[in-house]
Order: sequence, then C-alpha cells, then structure tokens
Amino acid sequence: MRCSRVLLALLLGLLFGATAHAQFPYNQPIPPPGPLMYVRFVGPKGAKIAVYRGVDQGQTLEMPCTVGFRPGYAYRLAIFDIPGIPQQVFSPTLEVHGTLALTPKMRNADFPATIHFSEDELRRVLFGMYMRKVVTLERPDLAIPQESSRDQPIELLVQPGRDPALEAHERGQPMVTLQIGQRFYTPQEMNASAVPGTILLPGDKALGLPRVPPYLLWRICPLYDPLHGPRHPSEWTTIYDGGDLHRNAGFDRHGRLTGLDPTDTLAEYMDSKGVKKFAASNRVGICVPRFIVFKSEMTFATYGAKSRIKNDFIVSAPAASVGQAGLKEQSQANSAETVSTRFKLGGTFNTLGTSVAGSVKGFKVVSNLRAPASVAATQAGPRPVEPEDGPLLIIKWPDVEIVNVGDIVTFYLKYTNTGGQRIANLVVTDSLSGRFEYVKGSTKADRDAIFTTQPNEAGSMVLRWEFSGDLAPRESGLISFQVKVR
Repeated sequence: MRCSRVLLALLLGLLFGATAHAQFPYNQPIPPPGPLMYVRFVGPKGAKIAVYRGVDQGQTLEMPCTVGFRPGYAYRLAIFDIPGIPQQVFSPTLEVHGTLALTPKMRNADFPATIHFSEDELRRVLFGMYMRKVVTLERPDLAIPQESSRDQPIELLVQPGRDPALEAHERGQPMVTLQIGQRFYTPQEMNASAVPGTILLPGDKALGLPRVPPYLLWRICPLYDPLHGPRHPSEWTTIYDGGDLHRNAGFDRHGRLTGLDPTDTLAEYMDSKGVKKFAASNRVGICVPRFIVFKSEMTFATYGAKSRIKNDFIVSAPAASVGQAGLKEQSQANSAETVSTRFKLGGTFNTLGTSVAGSVKGFKVVSNLRAPASVAATQAGPRPVEPEDGPLLIIKWPDVEIVNVGDIVTFYLKYTNTGGQRIANLVVTDSLSGRFEYVKGSTKADRDAIFTTQPNEAGSMVLRWEFSGDLAPRESGLISFQVKVR
C-alpha cells in the first residue's frame, strides 16, 4: 500500500510539474511588447466593422479604416451593413503573427496591411464557403511584377488542397491570417475573448500594456544561416537598385555587354586606345514594404464515387546472345623516358672599343683600340608624359528614400570621366526592378542621346541612353527619369 501511494505521488508530481512548466512564469516580469501591426479594412461602400477590446461594448468603424493590433494575439471582429445583404452579420477571426521592423524614423502606421472584403466573397461565405486569407510581407527580390494600390492589394488564389501559409512563405513572411465562415459570435462572446491593451483605434493617442503575454507562435520557423545568421529585416522592406548584383558584367567575343540583370545599372565606353570597358554604379535602397494576400476557398461537401480499374500486363523480354571473341593483334610503341643534351661553352670574347684580329703562321694576334678617356655629348630634354585614361564613375541616387505603393520616385544618374583622355561611344543602361514601372516621357539628359526601352525578365523595362560625341577629361553628365512604385 505504501509503495502504491509513493508511485501515485510521483505520477501526480510529474503531471502537475509538466503542466506548470508549460505555463507562463508569472513570477517573472512580462517582456515589453513589440511595435503594433496596422491592418486596413476595406469593403463595400457603407459597410461597417466592429472591434472588441474587452473593456467596452465594442467600437463600430466605417470601412475603410485602419486599426493597430499587437502581434501574438487573436481577435474577433464583426462585419455588417453590407449594401447587398444588409441583414447579415459576419464574424471573422484575425490572427496577428508578426509586425514590421522599421527604423526609428519610420512609423508602422504608414505601412498598413490591407484586407479587402468584396460583396461577392461575403455572398459565397453566406452560402457555405469557408475563406482564409494570409497577408504576407513580400520579398522585394521575389516581387510579382503587377501593379497594386493601397486599398486593392494583389490577391493570389491558392489551389485546393494547398496550405496558403506555405504558399505565402515561399514569397515572403506571413504576418496576418483572416478566417471567415458561417459561424456567428454574439457581442458578449467576442468581448469575453478580447484581451485589453491590444487594440489601438483611430484617434487613440496611447495604448496600455496587455494583461496576458502573446500566445500565438510562428507557424513556420524562419531560416537561419549558420554562417551569416538570420536575414536582416531591411531585406523584407527595402528595394535595392543599381550596381552589378548577380551575374558579373563583361563583354562576349562579339564585344557585346553581358551580365545585365534586373536592378543593375551599367555603362560601356571606349578609351583613348580603342579598348572597350564598362563601369557599374553604386547601389541604393528605397524602403517600400508591400503586402500581398494568399487566399483559399473551401466548400464543405461530400462526394461519393465508385470505379473499376482493369489492368492488363504485357511482358516481353529482349532476345539475349552470349559470345566471346579473341584478340587477333596487339601492338605497343615504346619511347624514351628522358632525352638530355649538354653544350659546352667554347670561349668568350669581350671587346671595348675597336678590335682587330688576325693570325700569322698559326699564331693568333688580337689588337684592341681603346676609346678616348673623355666624350663630349649633349643631353636631351625630358619626354612629355601623356595623361592616362581613367575609369568612368557613375553615381545613382533617388529623390526620396521612404515611399509607399503607388508613389512616384525620381532617379538621377551622374557619370564623370575621371581620366585625362577623352571617352567615346558612351552607353548607359539601367534595368529596372519588377516593383518599378517606368513613367513614359519622364527621362531627361543634359547631352544629346538616343533613348530606347525594352522589356526585361523581371516584368519591367531596360532603359538605354546612347550618347553621341566624346566625353572630355573631367567632364560630367546627368540623367534623370521617374518610376512608379508597384
């Protein structure tokens, strides 16, 4: 009996000990919360959304509106007053898993993630559809070359059977998940599940600390390179442009410039000796986060089917033959491993001045006439040194560093001949990123040039300026053009 009580006490201790270890250690202070994640809700004209903070009866806002949420929590919302279906109330669930990591000079409120509700989507939900949207911070180097706006983000429909979170992770970092179906929550239920101190409404100046720590974890672990560590947050929010990034630029055997990739800015020219050279600009960065939405739709239904499969097997083996043939003739050539030859110097003969040599009856007679002890000469002056060729210098910069989707950015390209000789056949080429759309007719140059454009593999354009005339030593030129941020 005593042994049984001891075993029971050990089991209870292990059970309650494991449970206590999984809970938050309340004897330690809660870490300070991170920056808010701002979400912009857009719907049909006149539609409203209600948010519940746990301290009141809910706050009703008219869409479009922007609300700040603390990451790591789930939120209950209510959508109603839809113009086409005014008597229906929808209760979506919002899960905020992450937020933007920006510099202190930037505000997260200026870059909200947009969730758009269309009347057609809500009607399909009303008739039994379950919809899920994963809002993802897109990687600029994997950007989709498609135009978007603040209230109408890019939405990609995921094929049935695929997880939208996995699809989103291939192109960026999932931030917010929205789920909406036929289930309805009462205001009391939504208010009871809310955590005070987690929602910042429009017009609020400050937000208190939450009563409980975040309880939502990352569903997909971010990659961590063992040598370089995690990816820098700026790689998710910054579009880099200029320079020579991926393939190294160069000339092929026909003298054509190769290695021009999207976001590269290169120039080719010919120096005073007729040698073709190229130069790359510096690399610049523009902070412009963009969110895209991966959407999945599912209708709960049951299908039954029967099928009969008839298999026919046809087996055939190739004919096999076995035979042997002897070697009729074999020959091998041998060569010497090493060959060495030695030569011996027969003699040396040094002459200073004039020398007369002859022989008399077998005797060799050599007579040397020495040069005079002093020589009068005139020294020539120094040769003039021609100035050397110098590299071409290209500097690129934008007029703004922080923009939003749909803004216009002006780029400037300044090229300078740093050498002492003239430069000929100057051509400047700029391959734009897929997030940039060239504004037609916006290019300007202070020198006569032939300007052409052509599509690139990123879904944008390659801009090319071919200048006539030479570029004198220490002379500079300036190019400007505008792009629209997609």
